[in-house]
Amino acid sequence: MPYHDYMLMRRLAVAWLPAIIWMDLIFYLSAQSRPLGKTPSPAFSYVAHFAEYAMLAFLLFWAQLSHGSWKGKLRTGLAISFVLSALFAASDEYHQSFVSGRTASWLDFATDAAGAAVALAIIGRWGHSFLWRQVRYRRTILPADPKRGPP
Repeated sequence: MPYHDYMLMRRLAVAWLPAIIWMDLIFYLSAQSRPLGKTPSPAFSYVAHFAEYAMLAFLLFWAQLSHGSWKGKLRTGLAISFVLSALFAASDEYHQSFVSGRTASWLDFATDAAGAAVALAIIGRWGHSFLWRQVRYRRTILPADPKRGPP
């Protein structure tokens, strides 16, 4: 494998791994009939759904920052992150319909989508500071892209 391909694969793995691990955790918890050992109160359940998908949307957006320049493309990244979060929420609710003791709920899906939307709205409001952090993230964690040189 050429060095450039290796570095590109490493860069993508480092960028997307947190989002993939978070999606695995959500899937694992939704496969449990009682993920916390007892039936949680409805208020706690909705707060948990909201927070899970807010974090997922943030991680999906963060992963997309590794794909090059974001100058003028903030809205595109936000839209892609929202669509991916909503699709995962829909698949999660569908998955829960097959788990004993769990049911699929449109209200849960709406709460998931609202969590993603609020997180992405916050990112959209303060997006320029996130994009500046992209530069620091590349310098500290991600390996340099050989085609573009050092960040």
